[in-house]
Amino acid sequence: MKLKPWYDVVKPREDLCEGKSQHASEFAVHLDRVRDKTGRPDYIYPEQFFAKTFLASNLLDLSAQVVRRMAG
Repeated sequence: MKLKPWYDVVKPREDLCEGKSQHASEFAVHLDRVRDKTGRPDYIYPEQFFAKTFLASNLLDLSAQVVRRMAG
């Protein structure tokens, strides 16, 4: 079975297609600002963050491991 090209499967967000969001600093996150709730809403509020990102299964597994280790 032939795989579809990535551009037929993955569709970028509208703002990226329109060229509104091109600066790399928009994708950087300061974890201390997330912790203090002083950062951008896209990073502070989980609903907004996950609506704009996709966690691959390996990254999701790694995140769960980190949380479990930090919790003891």
